[in-house]
Amino acid sequence: MNEFTMTIMPPLSMTAWKVIEGFDGLVNIHDKIIRGFVIPMNWNSPVHPAFLTTDGRRRSVNRIFCIAKNYEDHAKEMGGEVDRKAPFHFQKSFDALTLGPDVRYPSHTEDLHHEVELVAVLGEGGRNLSLREAETIIFGYAVGLDFTRRDRQAEAKDKGRPWEIAKNFDDAAVMGIVTPKSESGLMDKASITLDVNGEGRQAGNINQMAFNTAELIAFLSTIQELKAGDLVFTGTPSGVGAVVRGDHLYGKIDGLKGLEIRLV
Repeated sequence: MNEFTMTIMPPLSMTAWKVIEGFDGLVNIHDKIIRGFVIPMNWNSPVHPAFLTTDGRRRSVNRIFCIAKNYEDHAKEMGGEVDRKAPFHFQKSFDALTLGPDVRYPSHTEDLHHEVELVAVLGEGGRNLSLREAETIIFGYAVGLDFTRRDRQAEAKDKGRPWEIAKNFDDAAVMGIVTPKSESGLMDKASITLDVNGEGRQAGNINQMAFNTAELIAFLSTIQELKAGDLVFTGTPSGVGAVVRGDHLYGKIDGLKGLEIRLV
């Protein structure tokens, strides 16, 4: 039986290992070597999605922060209330984001819900930001959709478990074209709506948020350092409901490009 030599790569290296049979060495030599069998592998780390701006630029997405219960009426329709002491948030994986127009209906649910939201896109980062600094690092805004496996969320709530299965899956977040802040100005008042198959489902105004965008960003910056490319989904107004394959959804926020998608 042939022996192979394996090189231990430095932590977090994204270089694929390559074994050359019968040769006592490897591509990418490191000083610690052990004798044994090596299974060749290909590194398949997902690529960060890149959003499009109204002026034709593309920028990579970093992380996705989502704010829950930030509109009083939505909190009530979900059987809760807004926590006025601090925002409540969760995160989605960056590769859960899609730009549409086709959005995959997920497995493991019979009750997928839509939530239309204002998305703030960060152009810079920082920690422990003031409200003024939080406003400054906003690059732009977009219309977003946060999809939720509502049946799985109800189960998680009943068992006191995290919402991971309900909120983080393929195509769980959708974002439209980003309007730079230089075009839109700071957004603190604008109508926000969602139509499903041409019928109105959600309607509100972003000035109904319990915590405005700057307050959300400043709060998040106290928890961990924010970075360029981070997205903040700022919460949804009331009217959330179920959607099925084949449904057409159109989200709109005054002053921004509309978001149109189809569930497949």
